[in-house]
Amino acid sequence: MSSPSTRLYSSEFPEGYGDFSLISSDGMVFSISSTLLSDASLVFKDMLELGRKEVPELALAENSKTLEELLLYFEPLKKPLHINWDTIEGLLESARKYQVERVFKCWEREMKVSVGEEVKIINPLACLALACQFGRYEMARLALRELIRAPSNELYAPIKTAVDGRVMLQLLHLRQVRLQKMKDRLLGFKEHLNKGAGCKGDHPDILNGMLGVALELMNEPSWSTLERNMDAWRECDECTWSTDGMPPWTSSSDELFNSWRSQILADELELPELLRL
Repeated sequence: MSSPSTRLYSSEFPEGYGDFSLISSDGMVFSISSTLLSDASLVFKDMLELGRKEVPELALAENSKTLEELLLYFEPLKKPLHINWDTIEGLLESARKYQVERVFKCWEREMKVSVGEEVKIINPLACLALACQFGRYEMARLALRELIRAPSNELYAPIKTAVDGRVMLQLLHLRQVRLQKMKDRLLGFKEHLNKGAGCKGDHPDILNGMLGVALELMNEPSWSTLERNMDAWRECDECTWSTDGMPPWTSSSDELFNSWRSQILADELELPELLRL
C-alpha cells in the first residue's frame, strides 16, 4: 500500500472529498463519504458496521477504472458514465459483489429503447450474454425476443462475453420455430392460390417472388421481412381462394395479409421463456 505522501487520488473523488478512502488494485485512492457507501451497498454497510470505519480506508481488488465507474453510482451529485462495452462486465461484476442494484437498473434502462408500444434492446447479443451471466432474466428474455427475429449476422456479432452455449441453442431453436410458422403460411398461400377459382396458370412471377421471400426469411424471420418483399407476390388479379375453416379471401389478399400481420406481430411481442442456468 502506498504511503500517504505518495498517494494518487482520483480526480472524481479527490483527497478530502469524503471521510473514507477506498484504494484500487492499481493504487489509486478514492475519498468518499462512508454514509454514501453504507446507503448504496449492503456489503460496505456491513463492513463499516463491523469496525472498518475505525480504520478509515480499505484496499479493494477492483482496478481504478472499474472502481471509479462503480462509485459514480454512489454519489448523487455525480452522473454515472454511459455504458462502455469494454468495461461493462467488470462494472456489473463489482455491482454484484457489493450488491449495488442501482448499477443493474441503470444498465437495463440504458439498453432499452421504446418503439411505439414495444421495448427494443440495444446490442441484444451482448445484453443476452451479460443478463444470463448476472441472473437478470427479464432482461435476457427481452434480448432473446429481439434476437429471434433479428438478421442472422447479429447472432454472430463480436462480443467480449460469450453467450452460454445452452442459451444459444435455445435461440437457434426458437428462430427455427418462428421461421417454420412463416414458411407454413407461404405454403398455404401457394396451395390455395393455385386452386383459386378463375386461375389461368401457376403464376410463376408470384411463385418466384414467394421463393425469394422464403430465402429472406431464413436470414431474418420477421414481419419486417415479409412487409419489405410483399409487393412482388401479393396480388393475383384473376384468383379467389379459401382456406379450410377460414372465410374466403378476395384476389387482393389484403385481409389475409392483415391477419398474418396481427398473428406474426403478436408472436414477436411475446416474451419467450428462458432456460434457467
